[in-house]
Amino acid sequence: VEFADRSGDAFQRMARRTTHADALHQAGRLAEAEARFGEAEQMQAEDQPEYPLLYSLQGFQYCDLLLAQAERAAWQTADSGIRKEELLAACRAVSERAAQTLTWVTGKLGILDEALDHLTLGHAALYAALLEASAIPNPYPAIEAAVSGLRRSGTQHMLPLGLLTRAWLRAVTGALTGPDSAQADLDEAWDIAARGSMKLFLADIHLYRARLFGGRRDVMYPWDSPAHDLSAAEGLIHECGYHRRDEELRAALASA
Repeated sequence: VEFADRSGDAFQRMARRTTHADALHQAGRLAEAEARFGEAEQMQAEDQPEYPLLYSLQGFQYCDLLLAQAERAAWQTADSGIRKEELLAACRAVSERAAQTLTWVTGKLGILDEALDHLTLGHAALYAALLEASAIPNPYPAIEAAVSGLRRSGTQHMLPLGLLTRAWLRAVTGALTGPDSAQADLDEAWDIAARGSMKLFLADIHLYRARLFGGRRDVMYPWDSPAHDLSAAEGLIHECGYHRRDEELRAALASA
């Protein structure tokens, strides 16, 4: 950020702030991350008044932060009252942002940019459906478009983002094992993340395994054990300073 500011390049000044903000988010420093994203979006609006919202990867990262509380509550599916309404309002607001930025990037930037907007739309819809305990179709078009786009864009290092989301969707709609299932998506994400030593994705996969399959009595646990996955997730979270997942880890350990 310091060197970008010294360069005077408007795009670099904005983009490096979002890189910093996303790192703060992953470290669990949400207030600092939100402030940094706010700076970046103000710069974006000043530099491109016709596109006043963060878009492309920067927009996806900001929406990921804006949905963080809704994502956490969706795992618990127990929020109610005013808090629930606040979270649903956040999902609606992010959906509106992503729908707007999708119109900006479609046919103008690249497949990845469109895929990330579809993934944000899928996140918002999935979290809202879980919070409201309402039905969501499988396949859900936005999530399928996101996975397909991430695959076609050639950005394999980002594909686990889509696979994890689709695994969650498939698990809650009943497609747990076999072809086109939650297990298949988690296994593919693992193959990618393990080859690249992508430790944050590995931590997420361990958590998803335990949370999606650990309490099920209708299927055998496909991996070592929920306890092993939670222990591995805990080790990676502490090793990497991935404190964004601290609360999810505590909830998963408490319900194990």
